Amino acid sequence: MITKNNLIKYTIAIVVATFITFFFHEMSHWVSYELLGYDAGFTLNTANVKNPEIKLSTNQRIITSGSGPLFTIIQATVFYFILKKKNNLMLYPFLFLPFVMRLGAGIANVFEANDEGRISLYLGLNLYTISVIVVTFLFFLVYKTSKRGKYGLKTNIFTFIMALLLILFISYADNKFNLRFI
Repeated sequence: MITKNNLIKYTIAIVVATFITFFFHEMSHWVSYELLGYDAGFTLNTANVKNPEIKLSTNQRIITSGSGPLFTIIQATVFYFILKKKNNLMLYPFLFLPFVMRLGAGIANVFEANDEGRISLYLGLNLYTISVIVVTFLFFLVYKTSKRGKYGLKTNIFTFIMALLLILFISYADNKFNLRFI
């Protein structure tokens, strides 16, 4: 439960979890490009090969599209088990953020196919199939942890709103400033 005493600390935990989740998600895309032999770069919200004329095979696109969500799923799963052993509200955002991030990405498929959306299309599935599976799994982890940790509706709404605002900020800042890590 968020109290007046831990509100600032919890808000900082959400901010840190957001940036770490985005950083490692995009870095995972970058690593997959590099392991496939391509010179690539990444920002907080994008990763791609540096030469736009390079055409990846379908299998390579599945690998590079899937690596970010795979890391995000692993992050959520690891924090699910950590929180199962140690009920610590300050770690909860590291489980919650992957859920909100992939939910947002799934919704963003309406505008342009995102990671899971692209994989669905490459596999001949409906655009939303993989997104629905991933988001449902992540929601299950959040739900179970929330019940077990007795994180109430207020905590979850606050976390969701903060995560959403931070995700929108990262998306806007990345688009506006295109700050590349590599």
